[in-house]
Amino acid sequence: MRADRSTFGIGIGSALMAGVLVLSACGGGDQGTSGAPGGEKSRKTTVLLDWDPNPDHVALYTARDAGYFQAAGLDVTLQPPSDPSDPTKLVSTGKIDLGISYEPETVIAGSQGLDVVAVGALVPTALTSVMATGKSRVRAIADLAGAKVATAGLATQDAFLTTILASNHVDGGSVTKVDVGQDLLAAMVTGNVDATLGGFRNVEAVQLAAEGLDPTVIPVTEAGVPDYAELVVIAQASRLKSDPAYQRLVRDFLGALSRGNAAVLADPAAAAKTIATVADGYDPAILPKMVDATVPLLRNAAGFGRQDTAAWQSFADWMSAEHLIDKPVKAADVVTNAYLPAS
Repeated sequence: MRADRSTFGIGIGSALMAGVLVLSACGGGDQGTSGAPGGEKSRKTTVLLDWDPNPDHVALYTARDAGYFQAAGLDVTLQPPSDPSDPTKLVSTGKIDLGISYEPETVIAGSQGLDVVAVGALVPTALTSVMATGKSRVRAIADLAGAKVATAGLATQDAFLTTILASNHVDGGSVTKVDVGQDLLAAMVTGNVDATLGGFRNVEAVQLAAEGLDPTVIPVTEAGVPDYAELVVIAQASRLKSDPAYQRLVRDFLGALSRGNAAVLADPAAAAKTIATVADGYDPAILPKMVDATVPLLRNAAGFGRQDTAAWQSFADWMSAEHLIDKPVKAADVVTNAYLPAS
């Protein structure tokens, strides 16, 4: 679950531009004026992102710029949020058609009774990682014993760290945890901490490597945290059950997004040029390397967007056991593959 947005894209310690934009009006049934197949008018569709445009969103922007959404009869606006929690809230109330969120956030939303369901995995594997620079003594999870570890202060990250330490028989009492907010990488580079938990292996890890800092990068799911999808597409659950036009919109969106994902896999260099037009704050020399690191993580052996309900249930049960949610969540209530294109 993304929290840190510090980057070395324009030099060590610089920060990505935070998009704080006024949310545009939407409504899946609204009719736009741009062209669509068969002479129909395109359906205006607002998709609220989890954060500012970045390499995680490369399939979305490729689908948009290649005309795949338009070909599906959709006039799609990709909207950065003012806060990462906005997608679940605004999709739940129907103010936004679709959102990009995180599996943990979706489970939390389900526990809180929000009206959302994950309809597809945009990034089907975990990106959040334990990281350390080459100057740190940390080279493996066992080396966290006696270490100072920074997180962004999210409850999920704290639970990740607790599970990782326990799974690897590291005495949690020997580890000093530090909340550094948005300054994960700065804390690591300056040597104020031995390691961090919260950066993404396809973004921050690539930045560290590009700066010659020889990072150790351990995805949390390779250290004891249950498997989960980092980014998912969410829709309003009740509307999916009752509104055929919305059902069609979701199917058409996911079909076009699948084409965008396939195009990224086929031509990462072209995809990097596409995301470079919207990903402000990234060094253009490093961004293609981030896309190259992202591409393998977009591959889904089960087929684009497919999600394993049993894996979701295991993750939700883990969240319950870690007291990250107040009420247990039935995975079948918060995830579905019913609107994805055939594999």
